Amino acid sequence: MSEKVTVAIMGEEFTIKCSSEEKTYLIKAATLVDETMTKIKSQGTAFSINRIAVMAALNIARDAINGSSDMAANIRTEHDAELDMIEIKKRLEGINKQVKNSLNSETELKLQ
Repeated sequence: MSEKVTVAIMGEEFTIKCSSEEKTYLIKAATLVDETMTKIKSQGTAFSINRIAVMAALNIARDAINGSSDMAANIRTEHDAELDMIEIKKRLEGINKQVKNSLNSETELKLQ
């Protein structure tokens, strides 16, 4: 199922359609692009938005090709934290259900 995701790059919002599975990656990619473009702009070496975008794309591609894309691997967004909390909540609900079932049926409790 696809959904619309709005991301901000250099102060401009873009709404992009993507699958639910790709949402996190899209948000991370937009964050990386925004941070890279902002850094290039602050250095004052490129002035047009097109030149800043091309320079950012080249920098990101170079890092990916060289295998030094640590920046991309380490970006955590609010969405990541939200997904973490959803996963934790699901696991706790599952444990709670196991405990209740075990207490009600007096069977051995097996936590995973």
